[in-house]
Amino acid sequence: MVFGQMNNEKNKKILYVIYIAAVLILAVFPFAGMSVASTDETTENKELAELPKLKEDGKWNVNYLSDLGGYFEEHFALRQELVAANALLRGKVMGVSASDQVVVGRNGWLYYGGTLNDYFGEKQMSARGLANGIYNTKLMQEYIEGKGSKFVLTIAPNKNSVYSDDMPSNYLQGKENNYSRIVPLLREEGIHFVELSEMFRASKEPLYLQEDSHWNNKGAVLVCRRLMDALGRPYDISWISSFEVRREHIGDLANMLYSVAAQPEDNLYYDRPQIYAYVNDVKSVEDDWIETINPNGRGSVLMFRDSFGNSLLPFLANEFEHGYFSRLIPYNLGNLEEYHVEYVVVERVERRISFFAEQPPVMEGPIRKLNQLAAAATDTTVSVKPDGSWYVVEGILDSDYVGSDTEVYVSVRADAGGSATYEAFHTSVAEEDGWNDYGYKLYLKGTSVPKGTVYLDVILTEGDTQVLVTTQEVTIKEEETQ
Repeated sequence: MVFGQMNNEKNKKILYVIYIAAVLILAVFPFAGMSVASTDETTENKELAELPKLKEDGKWNVNYLSDLGGYFEEHFALRQELVAANALLRGKVMGVSASDQVVVGRNGWLYYGGTLNDYFGEKQMSARGLANGIYNTKLMQEYIEGKGSKFVLTIAPNKNSVYSDDMPSNYLQGKENNYSRIVPLLREEGIHFVELSEMFRASKEPLYLQEDSHWNNKGAVLVCRRLMDALGRPYDISWISSFEVRREHIGDLANMLYSVAAQPEDNLYYDRPQIYAYVNDVKSVEDDWIETINPNGRGSVLMFRDSFGNSLLPFLANEFEHGYFSRLIPYNLGNLEEYHVEYVVVERVERRISFFAEQPPVMEGPIRKLNQLAAAATDTTVSVKPDGSWYVVEGILDSDYVGSDTEVYVSVRADAGGSATYEAFHTSVAEEDGWNDYGYKLYLKGTSVPKGTVYLDVILTEGDTQVLVTTQEVTIKEEETQ
């Protein structure tokens, strides 16, 4: 009996030693293993910290220990693998996310954290901010159609806007957000808008990827059909039934959350040949500017897009003789004059609806005629600066003089005589204490602005009332624009 107790005590001591040794190894390995398995690359969008120096340029580094700690945090052995293992354990087993960029939903669904304000209906645009976006889009449509091109706008729904059933049960969806508020305004103003969310909700099968924030390839085909219908172009998709499912797509959300441990998921790939070719040097559909040519296509299209346009590009390029696909911002409508396209498509994701108020397109404001003006002393600001072949006139309006239907104009007067008045965009500008929705911006071609002394008059109109709210004298030099 005594002998048995002694054996038990001995076994316990051995187990304790093994346990302590294992803990020590696990604790020491991230540091000791740096000599053979240091982390020198990362899947995160940042540069890794460099090994700090104790003394540099003859001075002691007083932050050496904290810098060394920061270096260790980013370079310890097998960092990516350990971070991925932690994310997998929390996401797959515990159902919680290790990243504030990704929401772990139910049944294996992941959602982008950047869409939560829209989902909850929080921190949305003001009524004036929305009106700014509508106003700018209407001016853009007028300009495009004035050049003889057909225009359509579409907004790619956030994934959790159309597939909310698998969001965490404690995430309560709001009743109203930017999208639900802007759609009726787009229709009211006659903007050629292609609504997509109803199509996605009506589908009996998911048209978004489980571990990606974007639609799958079938979703992309159906979006293309809606766009082509809106452009008045027939789009035969009889080939949509001929496809294969391949497990080779690694979702952007899975990559953000699980890093090196992310696994591919299923996507559809159609048995349809690619009959277009790239004109410029294209590395991937993520490129900022892509030109395509297709001898069997018809017409030309210019598409301003974000990442949702990546999967649309191959299907659209297969339909048009010439395709121009831009991810550059702000949108450069000077491309219309360069390429004389027949169709213009604008696609923007729901979570970035505010973009239309923040970043109006590069185009010269339409020339307008105004009647006799009154004048008022206000706090309106105005500045002008050259930008390539353009001048940018912008500022902040005195809100006391702005109503719900106020329009903004800038009159350009030369010291030697002659003037022209242009309609300006309404903008929302980021300031230290939040958004200011009383901004304005006007693009002027360098050739439209006379050289020498020029006077810029900012004019507000509402109904029959027209008020000159500020004047700025500037000197325009010959060499300022290219």
